[in-house]
Amino acid sequence: MPMDDFPRIKKDDLVADFPGVFDTGRYFDVGSGWLGLIREFVTTALPYDPTLVVHEVKEKFGCMRIWWDTDVLEARLAKAKAEMKSAYTCEVCGADGYVRRPPPERMAWWRCLCDEHASEDQRSWPRHPPGRMTGMMQTRGGQWYRYDRDLDRMIPSDPPEGWSR
Repeated sequence: MPMDDFPRIKKDDLVADFPGVFDTGRYFDVGSGWLGLIREFVTTALPYDPTLVVHEVKEKFGCMRIWWDTDVLEARLAKAKAEMKSAYTCEVCGADGYVRRPPPERMAWWRCLCDEHASEDQRSWPRHPPGRMTGMMQTRGGQWYRYDRDLDRMIPSDPPEGWSR
């Protein structure tokens, strides 16, 4: 499915739902399937950081990326959780999906799609296995957290295997 052929999240919808959070944002370009992840992130983060302002929401390497500023740990964990869940959520419909990576000889976007919304060609692409850093974040204080799909939350963790400063 070409990138322009599916519904996209509109900045105006986010501004209406969360006044002050997205008002000054510059760039929003992800599929409607990730709207639930964005809503969960904001409703979780706002009680911890009422000054929350999101600058950009976009896709990179098949996953959602959120650009913002905060030092509040709980809000940072909510952001990390939303980004990490996007690697398992179809960008088109929000169902379970997989990051599909084109073969090395192909020039194409990585996409997180369910089988229904992946083209026949994309269904033939390998499902991108999570890397050693996927699902993990490190705080400024050095503590590591990882996303646990079964618990659906970020939990304290040891550094990734082979990690060194």
